[in-house]
Amino acid sequence: MIVSTESSPTLPTNRWVRLPGDVVVRTLWLERYKLLLAMGLAIGIGVAIALILTPEFRSEARLMPEMNNGSGDVLKRLASMAGFSGVDFSDADELDAVRPDLYPHVLQSTPFVLYLIDQPVTTTAGQSQRLGQFLLPDTKWSFRKLMSLRKGDRADSLGTSPSDKTVRLSVRQQAFAEEISERVRAKFDTRSGIITITATMPDANVAATVAALAMSYLTDYVTTYRTEKARQDLTFYRKQLNAAQNRYKQAQLAVFQYNDHHKNIVMLATTMDRHLMEAELSIAQTVYTELARQFEQSKLRVQARTPIFKVLEPPGVPLKRISPRRTVIVVLFAVVGLVSGALYVLVRKADVAGQLQAMVANTPPEKVLSL
Repeated sequence: MIVSTESSPTLPTNRWVRLPGDVVVRTLWLERYKLLLAMGLAIGIGVAIALILTPEFRSEARLMPEMNNGSGDVLKRLASMAGFSGVDFSDADELDAVRPDLYPHVLQSTPFVLYLIDQPVTTTAGQSQRLGQFLLPDTKWSFRKLMSLRKGDRADSLGTSPSDKTVRLSVRQQAFAEEISERVRAKFDTRSGIITITATMPDANVAATVAALAMSYLTDYVTTYRTEKARQDLTFYRKQLNAAQNRYKQAQLAVFQYNDHHKNIVMLATTMDRHLMEAELSIAQTVYTELARQFEQSKLRVQARTPIFKVLEPPGVPLKRISPRRTVIVVLFAVVGLVSGALYVLVRKADVAGQLQAMVANTPPEKVLSL
């Protein structure tokens, strides 16, 4: 601390000395009660803030996705066991666009937010409500809700728009999306291939529930993506197989009815009709057999393309909060109170205000104006 000398009645502006350390220590010791009072007030403020802050809990879940599906080998083995031969399964070895390193981006997407906003959750106290209502209650958003309603935008409306290719979010949904992007995270470890999903919520049960919902959404999303083409093929072959089956039955019925009505008739015209019906029956049978084979292959392809997710660590209900760290907050406020009190005592002891007044009084007016 720098103070001015007391050797002359009028303090010159260029004579300053440093306050010795023993004087600082003696001054602080004499004013220790003020220091304790300042530290006590700071501790009280820190305790109040630590108790007011909302606790946060974190739940984690770990998944090990299928890195190399090897679907081509599986399909070939299944086809061999089923008695199929000469089948091309080269498309089963194609790489997937949704790689494991892209899985975290799925949980940051708008469809995931719209999925979570209406999911029911149950708090530790046993209260059941939607996740959107739990994170952003109406009491916290009365002003924004009023403004959104004045603009003709309902705060509780779904994220829809006239165009199927765009999404229009309300003010409340946009706030919920920003909240979820901070609270729900996924991380992919390139070395171990493990995906860690974390959910941070103000309630322990809600944190575990959201982590489970995120894990379920991710696995369903990847499974749907990988099997979508195979399921579309399966649906197509099912429709074609039903049509081919009806055609085959009708061709059989036509041949049987023709044979019943022309048992004892031998004519060239009837023989020609019979050959045409038998040819139609043969074609219908061939088409039905081929579609049946393709249908069975499609079922095998759906099974082979279905990814496997091994749950290494299921989401659990956390027992300890991760924030606020009340002890750290109280200690920080105690240090701030002690330092603030010490500075206040030293500043008053050094009479900095009086010295500044003396400096201004001994400075010529033109220098004061220049300052």
